[in-house]
Amino acid sequence: MTFKNPLGILKLFALMAVQWLVPAAGAATFHTVPLAWNAVPESGIQGYKVYVGTASRQYSQIYDAGTTPAFSVAAMEFGKTYYFAVTTIGGSGLESDFSTELVVKVAPPPLPVGGAISTDASGQAGLNWSFPVTALDSLPEFIVEASNDLVTWTQVDTVQPAQATGSDSQTLRFSWPFTISGPRKFYRLTARNWLGAATGP
Repeated sequence: MTFKNPLGILKLFALMAVQWLVPAAGAATFHTVPLAWNAVPESGIQGYKVYVGTASRQYSQIYDAGTTPAFSVAAMEFGKTYYFAVTTIGGSGLESDFSTELVVKVAPPPLPVGGAISTDASGQAGLNWSFPVTALDSLPEFIVEASNDLVTWTQVDTVQPAQATGSDSQTLRFSWPFTISGPRKFYRLTARNWLGAATGP
């Protein structure tokens, strides 16, 4: 039996902060994944449960998250993909359906593909690249850096996947516009995940 307003219609997401844990000697690096979700608006909610697993809908860990719509899951191993879901516990003790599943890869995303500068029909210059849809579970963001001498680099912008200018079933395409003026300038790209881990530009 489920609630009239199950959590399955609400959103679960990973926060963009992370706590780094010190592993035992010889162990893999572990991380704490901070989660948050939309609170169920109904009264009488006794709390939430967080489910975690390494395969979709196969959860090996269950946590009592209390009544606050946020919880941090510790000991996430670097390089693995984790699946998260949340349920609500009602006043009668009944548990709701699972929320929409959140997939998080605890690893750096791949580099953006095919970075190149071009101009459109209006003469607007843009830095263009693409990124595989299959890598979006690393929750990436794209870092644009600029340099006048190829030695000193300065971050000039952060581009989110939602800012893609085109896509198909396999690829997101991006075009980051800039103005051509002043001295010669160089640009480079990297992709950084929600952990702050990035593959080199």
